[in-house]
Amino acid sequence: MQLVENTNWPSMTRLILSASWQTAFHVHYNRLPVLLHCSHGWDRTSQVAALSQLLLDPHYRTREGFSTLVEKDFLSFGHPFHTRCGHGEGKNEQGGDKGQLSPIFIQFLDCIFQLVNQFPDYFEFNARYLLLLSEHIYSCRFGTLLCDSEREREVVAGIRQRTYCMWEYLDSIPDLINPMFDRATSEKAGDLLMPLLCCLET
Repeated sequence: MQLVENTNWPSMTRLILSASWQTAFHVHYNRLPVLLHCSHGWDRTSQVAALSQLLLDPHYRTREGFSTLVEKDFLSFGHPFHTRCGHGEGKNEQGGDKGQLSPIFIQFLDCIFQLVNQFPDYFEFNARYLLLLSEHIYSCRFGTLLCDSEREREVVAGIRQRTYCMWEYLDSIPDLINPMFDRATSEKAGDLLMPLLCCLET
């Protein structure tokens, strides 16, 4: 377990979940607007904004809502998938800044994985859904998570016309639906999910 802790992955996951919880808490209980902005505005900003909305709104815990959330807070806000994932960069190729590679979206999915495990009745999708999504970030099989901006996807590369949509693929697999999901319970329980404290301690 110490080897995993030495990577700082668990502490980063806790920090992201903690920041998301604090954001959701202030919005829900204090009715305050919250301004989020990391150094570039497309890494931690997207992670925390999307996760806090997932904690606040049961709609984003459905498959349709989750795809909308990712499209809105990662794709439309310009998360640089190509730069962060190194799509199309060979191991020996020069070009691209290796210092820009970072598993930002995988961290985001890991945070959701923690929530899905804590609140299995509240999510329409299961852990396998998240795992398959994480695999296809790097497979480049779908154009949904390619390129660094909406402009690159739509205007420069014409991705939507040339590739399949990942969301349609995921929606076509019945095994990715969580059989324990109860929409009525999720909506009745109140809008705000509270992650376990051990997930929030830094």
